[in-house]
Amino acid sequence: MTILLFAGYVASLALIIGFARPINRWLAQYGLPAFTPIALLILAFVFGYWLLRRHGKKQMKQRADFDSTVRFRGEPDGLRLATPEIEYFVKWHGISQVLLLADGVVFSHGNLFFMVPNEAFRDLGERDALTRDVFGRLNPTARERSEKLIGPVLDTSASTAGT
Repeated sequence: MTILLFAGYVASLALIIGFARPINRWLAQYGLPAFTPIALLILAFVFGYWLLRRHGKKQMKQRADFDSTVRFRGEPDGLRLATPEIEYFVKWHGISQVLLLADGVVFSHGNLFFMVPNEAFRDLGERDALTRDVFGRLNPTARERSEKLIGPVLDTSASTAGT
């Protein structure tokens, strides 16, 4: 459907360009200025671009459910993140970095980033415990990469337990 819309859009621009002189003569009968075909071309371009962009956003919203609930669970071999439609299982040695942000904890695996928001935990102490547990299972390279980003959480005496 999008291909047909785009093809129609390009064809209408080509028709306006190809028939600029006849359109100009026709519009001159009504006393319109000579630059009217150019104005029509610009108008068609802007309006068509707006319609195609709007159509693309509508399609994207139909493909993704941004309100879907994601289940997060730590398992002996890794982390499982699942929605009703899709499931990711990231093995411990596949986690390349752990980041601690103000609104949650982020685990990266290659070019994928999984954020678990603070609201998913009973308190920040539970979040910190999970972060320490994951950090303890990382490979040495991932530990080195993550240590400076989650340093305060690694010190259990400075942890935000109970807050």
